[in-house]
Amino acid sequence: MSTVAIRQQGTALTIQDGQTEFSPGQVATLRQLGVEAAGREDLAIFFHQAVRTGLDPFARQIYMIGRNQKNQRTQQWETKYTIQTGIDGYRLIARRAADRAHETLGYEDTLWCGEDGQWRDVWLPTTPPAAAKATVVRAGQKFTATALWSEYVQTKKDGGVSTMWAKMSSTMLAKCAEALALRKAFPQDLSGIYTAEEMAQADNQHPAPAPAPEPAPEPKPKQTRSRRPVTPIEPPADLPAPADDEPAEIVDEPGVELITEPQSKMMFALLHQNGFTDDGTSAQKEYLESIIGRQLVSRRDITKAEATRIIDLLNDAAPDAA
Repeated sequence: MSTVAIRQQGTALTIQDGQTEFSPGQVATLRQLGVEAAGREDLAIFFHQAVRTGLDPFARQIYMIGRNQKNQRTQQWETKYTIQTGIDGYRLIARRAADRAHETLGYEDTLWCGEDGQWRDVWLPTTPPAAAKATVVRAGQKFTATALWSEYVQTKKDGGVSTMWAKMSSTMLAKCAEALALRKAFPQDLSGIYTAEEMAQADNQHPAPAPAPEPAPEPKPKQTRSRRPVTPIEPPADLPAPADDEPAEIVDEPGVELITEPQSKMMFALLHQNGFTDDGTSAQKEYLESIIGRQLVSRRDITKAEATRIIDLLNDAAPDAA
């Protein structure tokens, strides 16, 4: 059954046969891995996907990422969770599904396309490709998907391309195309689960649109009740400042715990493995800022949830995982 991959005899984290939800001890461990704000309903969905896919949530083969989104109806910030895995997790799920069905599974060569519209089986230009195409062959049937650079590239707060996507543009885009093709070939097994490469764009910082010019010659006050009609009489000295002088309300994400010591050690070990050494340059800091979407005064300012996201991306970004 699907739980074989996540049963490890003798550990407190073992998901047992017949288990229907995470135990209190397992939930406590998951909260240390960055899902401290997840509710019971979100954890129930996560448990179902872990059992269904056979991926180990405690080995970070499958994980849940919370992102703060503004509810357009209530205008309140809400945490929406996405269940993610790396491209290797996607490949493993597809391979197991094909083996269960006694079907063949293969790939055609990945292709990249530039602005000239010409497809190539290797990408040599120094500029990023405009698109990548992957084809999965399941039981002789081809499932092709194309990923566009403009739709999936991860950007920094200033709008520039993030360090990993700039460094390995063809690899990252190819992973997105492969994930799309695998999900088309195995919809029953991969629906509701996304790869870290696909979801990198969800963390992009989009600049706010420029406000439309006021049609009236004079701007309207933000709060009319704080304004007084214009008269030749001097206003009282103790009159409060008009609302226009008050700073705009800043809506920010709710506070979370800061990075833990184990997370810090793991994060810097993975940074070194991925070539981001502390050699006096700002590349390491810029990479971290590109992931979390904000500037860092100190690396200790990284939150636990942000550290989890960084570790997940670094685990999935190794060139040999492509």
